Amino acid sequence: MRILTHSAWLEPVGGVEVCTLQDSLGLRTRGHALDVVYGVDGPFREQYEQADVGLFGPAPFHFDPRRAPGHLRSFLPAVRWARARRPDVVWLNRTEHLVWGQTVSRLTGAPLVCHLHVLPAYRRMRLFGHGVAHFAAVSEFVRGSYLERGVPPERVSVLPNAVRRSDYPVGGRTERAVARHRLGLPQDAPIVLCYGQMTPEKGVATLVRAWSAVRARRPDAVLVLVDALAANGQRPSDGLLRGLDPRAYRLFGASGDVVPFLHAADLVAFPTLLPETFGRVVIETMSSGRPVVASRVGAVPEILGAEMEHLLVEPDAPDELARRLESLLDWRVTEPDLGGRCSAWVDQCFAFDAHLDGLEDIFARHARGRAVSAPTRAARRLRR
Repeated sequence: MRILTHSAWLEPVGGVEVCTLQDSLGLRTRGHALDVVYGVDGPFREQYEQADVGLFGPAPFHFDPRRAPGHLRSFLPAVRWARARRPDVVWLNRTEHLVWGQTVSRLTGAPLVCHLHVLPAYRRMRLFGHGVAHFAAVSEFVRGSYLERGVPPERVSVLPNAVRRSDYPVGGRTERAVARHRLGLPQDAPIVLCYGQMTPEKGVATLVRAWSAVRARRPDAVLVLVDALAANGQRPSDGLLRGLDPRAYRLFGASGDVVPFLHAADLVAFPTLLPETFGRVVIETMSSGRPVVASRVGAVPEILGAEMEHLLVEPDAPDELARRLESLLDWRVTEPDLGGRCSAWVDQCFAFDAHLDGLEDIFARHARGRAVSAPTRAARRLRR
């Protein structure tokens, strides 16, 4: 099957770009041909090229009805390239680019499958969703938001995000020591990691207040922040950190590889205030064998259910966040099996192979003429 998708950035600006990359590479390993139209070039290019993924860009995706003729004309170079690739399905990962996806789908003749990583970009999704063969939501929370906007239930399935264990491997004490040495972090200090976009909406101010309380009782603890928005000497998060003892934290810029930071940490904080559509940080962290303390918002409780529910805290509650973080700083002593339970939870609930099976099945059901079939899990077993 030949699949055409898009990525606004070829860099880890957010979870959508990371999911698109890893899903694309996974589909390539299963023998599918992948082509990607991109908006902004970046470090992901090398991984796409190594996997023999076709790339076209930079290309615009934005559409404003007030400037419809000009914006539609701006789509034409990508459309011409896409038509030459003859895709069996167009796979859209951002609904704010829905008009671009519909245009490419119509002019290539390939059905459009929309992967719902974000909340609805349009109030009347039933109307704007016209021409979409199927929607795949990353959580029940996201599915519900599209149903509320008028998308028929039978057109929206749930396909949770997943991670490959090899991308976020478990790290023990040896890996922790190596990672801390590499990053210049103290070997014996309890370390809490927070990574992603360091903005008020992601709860950084809440975390700063909580960390001041933690440090009052555990002055040896260190907060490590990896800011996806920090680049070229610019650090937007500096203002949010004002007032925090400089000895209490270390700030790093954007990184395409978070594994060394995960291995260096004892646990991870995800204090977001946003109605998260999934919470990829949660499963990345747990895959590496570390607990995560996360806000009870959006789809996050879907990930941290049952035996992992104790890792949830209320959003914008610095006192509760401080208590939960402090209680887990020494989990290797007080709860030594917690790391193994975390990684097993991801294997059980968010296995990457099962995720790819679901994605393949959706594509196969809606591919051009339905003449192209994807190998299902059962079929692969039979071939073995």
